[in-house]
Amino acid sequence: MNSDATHTDAVAPRDEEPGFTIVRDFAASRDRVWDAWTNPDIMALWYHPKGLHTPRESVSVDLREGGLYTYTMVDNDTGEEFPTGGKYHRVERPFRLDFSWGNQGEEDTSPLVRIVFEEIDAATTRMTFTLTGLPQDSGVVNGITEGWNSAFDVLEATITE
Repeated sequence: MNSDATHTDAVAPRDEEPGFTIVRDFAASRDRVWDAWTNPDIMALWYHPKGLHTPRESVSVDLREGGLYTYTMVDNDTGEEFPTGGKYHRVERPFRLDFSWGNQGEEDTSPLVRIVFEEIDAATTRMTFTLTGLPQDSGVVNGITEGWNSAFDVLEATITE
């Protein structure tokens, strides 16, 4: 991990809404971190955990409240595909982004993500990522938490190069 970035372990936001929060500080401007979440060309570079990749042609973004986004992660070893997507619920550049996240076609019933982008200084952004609405099975929560943390490692390498 780049010494300029820090992160905290995940914590459940509320017992009745299984999920977690991840906080990361990135050595990048808030606009750069925002663009990494909303620009399909940049999303394709990092929107997957290590060991997977996201083909650029699989990424589509309709960045507006009610707009959909889609992408497909591909396992580097097996070629297995994971079509993923959601619906934007709140788009406030460059401060906040809320959207559903799950299987394509299930945008209205998928878990919800809230991201707050806080400018620490001109070259540092704190990203607070909260995901709620996961199944009660803690193994699922732990696996998804690990996947997002891994993706954020890829994000860090992408935006701080």
